[in-house]
Amino acid sequence: MKLTSSAKKRIFSRISYHAVYDDSILDALAYAHDNGFAGIQLATDSPHLSFESLSESSIQKINSLLSSKNMYITIHAADEAISLYTHSHYLRNGMKDYCRAMFEFAMRIKAPLVTIHMGSPAEFRTDMNPEAVMPKADILHYRNVVNENLVKMMEMVDNRFILCVENFQLNEISIGIIKRYLKSNELSLCWDIAKSHNNPGEEKFILSNKSNIKQVHLHDVRHNPDGSVRSHCVIGSGELDFRNNLSKIVDADMIDYCIEVRPREKAKESLETLKSIL
Repeated sequence: MKLTSSAKKRIFSRISYHAVYDDSILDALAYAHDNGFAGIQLATDSPHLSFESLSESSIQKINSLLSSKNMYITIHAADEAISLYTHSHYLRNGMKDYCRAMFEFAMRIKAPLVTIHMGSPAEFRTDMNPEAVMPKADILHYRNVVNENLVKMMEMVDNRFILCVENFQLNEISIGIIKRYLKSNELSLCWDIAKSHNNPGEEKFILSNKSNIKQVHLHDVRHNPDGSVRSHCVIGSGELDFRNNLSKIVDADMIDYCIEVRPREKAKESLETLKSIL
């Protein structure tokens, strides 16, 4: 499907950047507004940007700026700190407390969506086999635990905003669990295009659930001369075909296109390059 003029206009009216190195949330929103972004994706695991440190007056100022400038904030939850593969009863209770507080903050700033990583199981390589082999008993246990953690998270969200699962580290266990909730529209997807690069199976799964994609993460990826792979590169400096990839989801009901290139000056550079590419 081609990117029409209206499709391009829709994309550029919903582009945010990943706020990580900004001085504050208000500083990030001001930069976003002055440089052609519709909003920011907040990295809540950055201590100086954490909702836990915000005063009541700061939250009021954030809401006032969002309303007056017609902007939005999406939230990217902490990474491994709230892995749904957490099986310890004690750690799960702490994770639930954190998510409950984060979701309340999301409601207060009227965040349209919160994106999470599913996490991954613990891996222990052996001397005989360089690949991790999971005990069969643990596979069954993880399936139950991941499902229970996800259900609890969806219950806390309670349809007040959209909960997105990013394709980062998706595995057979995670995919098997989220399929049912995607089908019932209780859960949505965030497609990090770079992280499915050269993974046709994962991309096929994502695109087969195109109607559930609500957020896209945009950054380039490139192979270095030493054989290593670098992600979160400036758009246009790597190997991804953004015109082709975005055309695949042009008819999806997208809420946010987040440029995950840091720092923000490089996100701005990426935005300008994306305009020329599209």
